[in-house]
Amino acid sequence: MAHSLLESQDVFRRLRLKSQQVMLLDALEKHGNLHRAAKAIHVTQPAATNLLRQLEDGLGVLLFVRHARGLSPTAFGETMIRYARGILHNFDHAREEMAAFAEGATGLVRMGSVSGAVPSLLVPAVARCKLAFPRLRISLLVDTSDLLLPMLLRDDLDVVLGRLPDHFVDEDLDVQLLGGEPMSIVARPGHPLATKRRLALSHLRDCAWVLHPTGSPMRRRVDQALMDAGLVHAPDVVESASILVVTALLEKSDMVSVLPSAVAQHYARFRMLKILPVALPLSMPPLGIITRKRNSHSPALKNVLELLCRETVLAPA
Repeated sequence: MAHSLLESQDVFRRLRLKSQQVMLLDALEKHGNLHRAAKAIHVTQPAATNLLRQLEDGLGVLLFVRHARGLSPTAFGETMIRYARGILHNFDHAREEMAAFAEGATGLVRMGSVSGAVPSLLVPAVARCKLAFPRLRISLLVDTSDLLLPMLLRDDLDVVLGRLPDHFVDEDLDVQLLGGEPMSIVARPGHPLATKRRLALSHLRDCAWVLHPTGSPMRRRVDQALMDAGLVHAPDVVESASILVVTALLEKSDMVSVLPSAVAQHYARFRMLKILPVALPLSMPPLGIITRKRNSHSPALKNVLELLCRETVLAPA
């Protein structure tokens, strides 16, 4: 069957993919069973069987392998499932945008950001956007890059302010590099070390830490910097990417944490945190404004991207 697919140059023009077939592909991947998948998309099992047969006949390939427990996708099936999910995600996005228009908004932009970009880049850009386009609806999500980028690739986000994780390669992403992001070690203002004029990392040997989750770009570099300084901290670490968790834990304990300097300075101005006078020898990859290449940008997203670029000087390509 695969041979006929390769030879049929106009197969997709002749296929005329139906919306029910798109939903069936997604349901089959979720349930692995034709009966449950048919029920999920509100058709009978014979109707679902016919939809799948028409799809396989049109493509000229086997999309699913039938076995006693249900169905398993072939390599061709996995490809079609991925594109079916992309169609459904895009439709959901279109529905959200139309709902925003119906309520009087001028568009919807879904933004993801790492915490370090929030005070110096995200907030000023969003504030300017709301002044220039008061009816623009903006959805914000703050998390780590390793969680935000898969959402961008699934079209759950329109733009991410973050960094590419180590060894991450995806030709579908467009990255406009920004400046570097220095880090600071912070504690509560009344911490025993807060009055010191100068500290070394060795003075923090016995401290408990609040750090980003294992696997995030920041955590890997912080771990390496602490290990290079001879600090063994693994038994006494709380992991969280939530700035609320970090500030609350530091307020109630003598724990210390590592934050982007822009975030640390923001909370230090309100005397919620104290930046400790200790150098943290680590080099974080530069932040970037990350979008998908193959997606056409809506007018609303173009306006947001233009304002984001105004908030910083883009690094040379």
